[in-house]
Amino acid sequence: MKRIFILLIATLSLIATAQERCGTEAHTLSMIANNPEYAIAKEKVNTQTKKWIENHPNHSEKTIITIPVVVHVVWNTNAENISDAQIESQIDILNADFSRTNIDKINTPSVWQSIAADCDIQFCLAQTSPNGNTTNGITRTQTNETSFSINGNPVKETSSGGIDAWPNDDYLNIWVCDLGGGLLGYATPPSNWIGSNDGVVVGYKYFGNSNHTPYHKGRTATHEVGHWLNLEHIWGDNYCGNDQVSDTPKHEQDNYGCPSFPKSSSCTGTGNNGEMFMNYMDYTNDACMNLFTNGQKTRMLAAINLYRSNMLTNNCEGSVGLNENTNNNKTLVKIVDVLGRITSDKQTNTPLFYIYDDGSVEKKMTVK
Repeated sequence: MKRIFILLIATLSLIATAQERCGTEAHTLSMIANNPEYAIAKEKVNTQTKKWIENHPNHSEKTIITIPVVVHVVWNTNAENISDAQIESQIDILNADFSRTNIDKINTPSVWQSIAADCDIQFCLAQTSPNGNTTNGITRTQTNETSFSINGNPVKETSSGGIDAWPNDDYLNIWVCDLGGGLLGYATPPSNWIGSNDGVVVGYKYFGNSNHTPYHKGRTATHEVGHWLNLEHIWGDNYCGNDQVSDTPKHEQDNYGCPSFPKSSSCTGTGNNGEMFMNYMDYTNDACMNLFTNGQKTRMLAAINLYRSNMLTNNCEGSVGLNENTNNNKTLVKIVDVLGRITSDKQTNTPLFYIYDDGSVEKKMTVK
């Protein structure tokens, strides 16, 4: 515990002198300082994660994990009250990035193409609210607050001008607001102690496709959801630090802009290919980011199994749609797209999910 608080003091001092793109580290250390239960649980996360991975050496997710999302738009000005279309664009971006169907995957250097991962994790706007009513997965709250600080999570509480979370065992809560302090977003990493304010916060300018370059392609949410699923910054929040993933090279520190490949590093163990600055867990421009690795995928799947296990069975399915027989004696119940909408196999060029009566799911790629 003493080591944690020394780290807290050092990190907060560093943050005070440098503007951060992501506030997850500062938020996590603040939670450690203010919540003894979380401090104890967080100290165990890497050990528990490592043990789970060791105990599941051949683990490969047989079906797509579909995570229901509720987006809480908390707005003061009309510009902050972003459209449904912008929100839907962010869900599309998350699905493309986590399934490696992103168009810019061709920019991944050839030396890392073999370890770039389809994470078998997808997202959809929730179709059912906690009280069982039909929903579009979006809430809108007008507030008198002109911006929200990271301190105390005010955007996550109705009493402080925000809105309370939906049950975090069943939903990924994402708050979109005017986020102060120069931050683009922050998230709550998982542990065996998850408070009521669990989720992701993203500044409204950087959510989905926007005109706020260079963070205009929705990669802030991709980065923060990575934290929500227990990924650390690729430089390990320290000079040549450890991000707890074996197939990401060592980084001296965070990268900004869009460096040229290969970017050299003085860290021992980086390798001849240099730093993986195009990884979603770095700080580079949105247009420069294009991959998670297999090691990061495994860590995220461990996080879901250990700390967010309801997400293994939750989904965003609507009413029963298609009913066809298949050659393998399973009955096709429905075909849905990445947003959980009933569709057919000739209406989209994004992944489709074939859901059968035995509970199995197949992901298929089709074209118009």
